[in-house]
Amino acid sequence: MPPTLHHAQVFYPPGEEANARQFYTGALGLEEIARPAVLRDRSGIWLAAGAGHVHLSEDRELGLHPRRHFALRVDDLDAAVATLRRAGARFEDADPIPGWRRTYVFDPFGNKIELDEIP
Repeated sequence: MPPTLHHAQVFYPPGEEANARQFYTGALGLEEIARPAVLRDRSGIWLAAGAGHVHLSEDRELGLHPRRHFALRVDDLDAAVATLRRAGARFEDADPIPGWRRTYVFDPFGNKIELDEIP
């Protein structure tokens, strides 16, 4: 079996867990899942993303880079964009790839997320 994505690690600034939760569960629509018991004494949020996860953790240094991102496949890009726009999200155009519709959206902390609609 070839490798598959297990999880992506994303950071938010200290004190911003509620904003992170609101963006990722409310605007983006990911479902929060329980973290392993051994990690429950730390701040952070785990989210289901298809067969993989997105792990959110608190850190003072976000280490943002203009090309660093993770991608989520969506069924309806227009609906996802509309929901995120209503939540005040910032967007960036993505270079076209034949057969895909895609865009970049930024969480409230500047983390870049690619949204892909692939028939």
